[in-house]
Amino acid sequence: MRGKYIVLFCLAIILSSGIKVEAAVYVTGWDLVDIGKHLDYDGTSTYMNYVVAGASTWNGYKSGVIRQDSALTIKDVDIVDVNANNGWSGMTYQSTKKIELNKYYLSGASNAKRTNVATHELGHALGLAHSTSNSIMDSGISGHTTIQSMSQNDRDSYDYAYSNY
Repeated sequence: MRGKYIVLFCLAIILSSGIKVEAAVYVTGWDLVDIGKHLDYDGTSTYMNYVVAGASTWNGYKSGVIRQDSALTIKDVDIVDVNANNGWSGMTYQSTKKIELNKYYLSGASNAKRTNVATHELGHALGLAHSTSNSIMDSGISGHTTIQSMSQNDRDSYDYAYSNY
């Protein structure tokens, strides 16, 4: 009980001091990561090279979490294409353990946008929700594609999600 009051006291000091808090944690409450703390993927998407780039970005922050499926692993997420005028460039589904990349919007997109969508959807599979910052997990296509462009919100959210795998 004492720890609860210490946290509340510290929060009150931060809020009353005028210190601007830049980052927050945005998580979904679910993820597709297996019990070994890995997210093993495979699929038939024509955008798999962008998925590989996205995995490299997240693995640049936490090494080895996202892996391409092999004969020795069980696939945690399947990556497929759809072609639909539905307003979504990509979608991640918890129930079917699937990431859909939408050719309707991605076929004419730049490589940076394709990489951002793939990286963003892998973020959802890791348990990250949309953030309110200009980041990989921004609800719109931000163009952020590298570990250098990963926001503090992206990092803090991933740290929190990872601690709960």
